[in-house]
Amino acid sequence: MPKTTKIWGLILVMVLVFSLTLTSCVTPSPTGTGTTEPSDGTPAAPTEPTVTLKMYLVGNRQEPDTPKVLEEANKYLKDKLNVALDLNVFGWGDDYDQKVNTALASGEAIDIVFTANWAANYYVNAASGYFTELNQYIEKYPAIKQILGEDFLNGSALNGKNYAVPTNKEKVHNWGYLVRKDLVDKYNMDVTGIDSYEKIEPLLKIVKDNEPEITPLCIATMDAPFQLLDWDRISDDDVPGALYPDNRNNTIINNFLAPESIEYYNTMRDWFNNGYIHQDAATMQNQLELMKSGKYFAASQSLKPGKDDEIVASTGIDWVQIDVTRPVMSNRETTGALLAIPAGSKNPEKAFRFIELLYTDKYVKNLLNYGLEDVHYKKLSDNVIELIDPANSGYNPGHGWKFGDQFKDYLMSNEDPQKWEKFLAYNDEGLALNSLGFVFDKTNVETQISACKNVVQAYYKQLFTGSVEVEPTVKQFEAELKAAGVDDLIAEMQRQYDEWLTAK
Repeated sequence: MPKTTKIWGLILVMVLVFSLTLTSCVTPSPTGTGTTEPSDGTPAAPTEPTVTLKMYLVGNRQEPDTPKVLEEANKYLKDKLNVALDLNVFGWGDDYDQKVNTALASGEAIDIVFTANWAANYYVNAASGYFTELNQYIEKYPAIKQILGEDFLNGSALNGKNYAVPTNKEKVHNWGYLVRKDLVDKYNMDVTGIDSYEKIEPLLKIVKDNEPEITPLCIATMDAPFQLLDWDRISDDDVPGALYPDNRNNTIINNFLAPESIEYYNTMRDWFNNGYIHQDAATMQNQLELMKSGKYFAASQSLKPGKDDEIVASTGIDWVQIDVTRPVMSNRETTGALLAIPAGSKNPEKAFRFIELLYTDKYVKNLLNYGLEDVHYKKLSDNVIELIDPANSGYNPGHGWKFGDQFKDYLMSNEDPQKWEKFLAYNDEGLALNSLGFVFDKTNVETQISACKNVVQAYYKQLFTGSVEVEPTVKQFEAELKAAGVDDLIAEMQRQYDEWLTAK
């Protein structure tokens, strides 16, 4: 055989051997499985499907451009966590409470809900088993605890268990008024020295006498100057029982019938009769929407550094902030704005990991806060933005304080560049109330709480707004509360509080 023939024969044998070797090492995937063989030869799992997380928030409305914002968010979230967000916003007050509480009671598969001591009641829903205990996730994914600090996180725990995580924002509160800047300037109003709710009256009178198209004071539900009494409430806002907010003593009283409250009712009645309060105030639900209308001069608000600038962004109207009460640190702060994972969630760990992003991922946080760059806002620098036509925007929800780490939020162009530094100083100024960390157990008086809540709901709107004669209404209010068991309720609050103080 010629030499060249032998060589070509050897090459052919080598090619055949090499081809057989490759064939034995590769097993074709069945058509349509979407799997790839790992290097160890075991079949790979199919690609995990994207999980959709349903989230409920309280707010002014479902913003028209929410679908556009979610489309952008979900591109990012798919790569980050393989999740998609389904965000639903329901109106303040009864609208939100009824929607969320009904869904929780029915076991609806919601993944994340906003809750607080004043909305979708945190204490009640956690104690009722409607929220998932989060301690295992907090330990597994520790970023939230590191950002909030263990003490603040513990302040929202029930018997050592966390059923929600609070927003990282101001950790104290004070109350005051926001007033229209254009009218303050027009009439050269003096806004200094207003250190109690009633001392704003001269300003209300100026507006009443000179601006017939403007109502001096805007009130809706519990957004009323009654809050400037700043009762340190033991339970829900509509349940009797509170301490004075200055640590003067440790005696719990019926705050709705305290002398200071009755004096307030009489003042509101005078203001109502003088035309300072809108005649339909007792039926109004959404204070911020009313403020947007431009038909009101003043509104009582929970304040913090730069609150006036925040509300400018939400309403398109310039406001002046009047701080009335001193800052205090209370249980309101630890449970004033939280996110919980309902027991009905099918994906609690994925939900928690998304919640964690709201504390750690500046892009996600600000996308949900402000929408799309160059559509809803434009950037002036890395951390400063300007809203594009905020009064008519398709996305201007004012979500910043409701979730995550607010210290990662962009600043508005009209906001103080030192805003977040001032927040930290503000937190340090607060008087820590004696009750900080006390959680009332309602088990022994659930019947009384329910009955008293119904009575308060029947009377407070009329009394807060001055819509009724005070003396006969208060007399009837007092009689119905007594029949509802308010004395037993206050006694149980005091018993538990005394035991807690002793054990501290």
